[in-house]
Amino acid sequence: MDGVRSTRRIADTVRALMPDIVCFQEIHRRLPWSGREDQPEALETLLGRPFVFQRNVRFGRGGYGIGIAARGSIVERREHLLPGDKEQRGALELRLRNVAGLRQLTVFCTHWGLDEEERRLQAEALIPIIKQAPRPVVFCGDLNEAANCGAVSLLISRAGLADSDARLNRPTFTSGAPNVRIDYCLYSQDLHAIRVDVVSSQASDHLPLCVDLEMARP
Repeated sequence: MDGVRSTRRIADTVRALMPDIVCFQEIHRRLPWSGREDQPEALETLLGRPFVFQRNVRFGRGGYGIGIAARGSIVERREHLLPGDKEQRGALELRLRNVAGLRQLTVFCTHWGLDEEERRLQAEALIPIIKQAPRPVVFCGDLNEAANCGAVSLLISRAGLADSDARLNRPTFTSGAPNVRIDYCLYSQDLHAIRVDVVSSQASDHLPLCVDLEMARP
């Protein structure tokens, strides 16, 4: 990454990929160190679709968190706060209708902590939430650990999810010289990944992960 902070560059990268759903982490709203930009509002305008923001850390009138920009109709949103002793983490759940040819879809976006035990607790908290969500389910996020580590493995096995890039295991961080995969798109077994790309980009210090999904054949 070249050190340039640009919401427009992020939006340009997203538009070039033409995804139906985009999950974001490290979203800023009116923070002094990011020029007091309302990034959720800016991304909603630039992408031309609703942007749902979950503020997990509050700084006065501003905050820091995660977000989802999606086509289709938002039926319900749920905000889940995750356990941990350090920075507050969360998971945003959107229930959608009529998106990407699907009558309904549940999407989760999250950003896990930096501590191994913290991530295990966060995985355990999310497993029953994911299992209870209407199918099909897509779960995306910066999980801050490699696929063979405990929390990611626990989540995949106990929530009944598939890992879109399990076979190639391509690194996503850091974007300038990627050497570890910590960004994931997981999905319920009633879906099937047609194509998975790790996209070269300077829009973030993480490389975007772009996944095409369809309903699995019986």
